[in-house]
Amino acid sequence: MAESTLSLVRHRVVNDFSLVHALLGMAMRKTKDAQAERLFRASRGRVRVIALLHAVAWRPEAGGPNAEDASSYLNEIVREAERARGTQHRVRVDVDTHGIALSLSEMAAVGLCVSELVQNALDHAFPAERQGSVHATLGRCDGSNDLMLRVVDDGVGMPPDTAESSSGLGLSLVRLLAEQLSGKLTHVSNEGQGTDFCLRFASTEESRAWQTS
Repeated sequence: MAESTLSLVRHRVVNDFSLVHALLGMAMRKTKDAQAERLFRASRGRVRVIALLHAVAWRPEAGGPNAEDASSYLNEIVREAERARGTQHRVRVDVDTHGIALSLSEMAAVGLCVSELVQNALDHAFPAERQGSVHATLGRCDGSNDLMLRVVDDGVGMPPDTAESSSGLGLSLVRLLAEQLSGKLTHVSNEGQGTDFCLRFASTEESRAWQTS
């Protein structure tokens, strides 16, 4: 495919994502239902995560994404979550990828997990203007080639068994992504002492996250 055609397709895809993002924003601002507003905001975040991934996937450079791409991608995801909620002045969100590179399919799954878990922390862990921090880290497990994604906050914590029993779309999506990565999702949380989500998965050249067969 000629470079000019690739450029045209890329711009069309970016414009389409921008349109969907804008339409969801209009719906969010017009609704007077608090639950609907939260759903529209979460949907906008998911659309943005996928749009950011396409910005990496459609780069003209040859080869797959590198470690710098993974770091920039995940950092932009959490910055988007902060801007959407206006929490920058009271909740610090840090990202550390330890120089790890991911395939595009791994980036898609990990990016959505980071987005959902960080948004969940910003929405629920720091009520009543509580201050605190959220740390998202991607690292290698000791003694193996497995990767480990952790999202830890020092907020109010979750009641026992809340994560396992929650029917919310965000945590349901994270559990689904963990299964698609053939990974294991665990969490530790005590009321008043924060929450620690950990996703461990095997890194592969072509992650099984989006296989359809």
